[in-house]
Amino acid sequence: MMSYVLPVLLDLLAEQGITRRQLLENSGLEDVDLTAPQQLSDQQSDDICSKALQLSDDSLLGMKLGVRLDMVSLGILGYALMTSATVGDALKLLLRYKRAVLPSMRIELMSCDGSIELRSSADHLPQVLERFYQDALYAGVVTNLGVLTNNHVRKPILEVNYPLLENLPFYQAIFGSGIELSASRYGLIFDRESLAVAISTSDPQAQDIFRRECDRIIAIDNPIGMVSERVKQALLGPQSDFPSSAVIAKQMYMSESTLQRRLAAEGVRYQELLDQVRHRLAIEYLQGTQLPMAEIALLLGFNNPANFRRAFKRWSTKSPSEVREKNL
Repeated sequence: MMSYVLPVLLDLLAEQGITRRQLLENSGLEDVDLTAPQQLSDQQSDDICSKALQLSDDSLLGMKLGVRLDMVSLGILGYALMTSATVGDALKLLLRYKRAVLPSMRIELMSCDGSIELRSSADHLPQVLERFYQDALYAGVVTNLGVLTNNHVRKPILEVNYPLLENLPFYQAIFGSGIELSASRYGLIFDRESLAVAISTSDPQAQDIFRRECDRIIAIDNPIGMVSERVKQALLGPQSDFPSSAVIAKQMYMSESTLQRRLAAEGVRYQELLDQVRHRLAIEYLQGTQLPMAEIALLLGFNNPANFRRAFKRWSTKSPSEVREKNL
């Protein structure tokens, strides 16, 4: 889960008298800046959401969270969704970056008898947590697709594999009358015509930029608080070249030897992190731009294209040309 989802959850809990300290106590995130685009680990996300459910004792908490997860609250992912061409494109993008919102869930789009089904599951989680994530996903999808299409898209059918009873009016306010109770599975069913509905804020050029930025953020897959994650963020910063480990250590208010020791405790070295970042950026440049190899080599800190090609082949077993040609 990206950290910018947490402020939305915290606001929701605050209305029930639950404080940030109560939710994040002993999580290691008490003093973290949650407005920055940082990735929580699967376990951190599950622990926090489980605690939210326990503190609130609200069976509708997932639905309420999903309704509030608007495009702005989703950060760069929200802007990528906003600039998609159609409803179908937005759903595919959501699947591509699902780890930014629901890292513990398996999410898929399935074609079935003239319709497209959005399904999700997390069999390894407690049922109450799995349902919380599913509720948040489906409520968020339906609410935001309505906004993105100026309500020109037909609401999908919601299949629910449990009885709603007294909560039915709340679900109907979000999904309309197309709700099938006690179904065999939980998910949304879209007709194919709905997938072709245009997004009102579509912008192909802007989306290309936002998607590359999403790729960059998602590539930082270590949980908040780990030194290696902070080093990656520093390497992905706006500077014109990659800082040395000594420079990064100074930025993190520690000695270089302390930095190296803490990285070793996490099972990585500075050079490995630098190579991971260079590899990720190289793929972005090769697939998302038409920059010549010599310029990409310079951007990645290599003094000539030959050194870049050798390094890239070591990272991925493929040559830069093969990666670029595959994307054409």
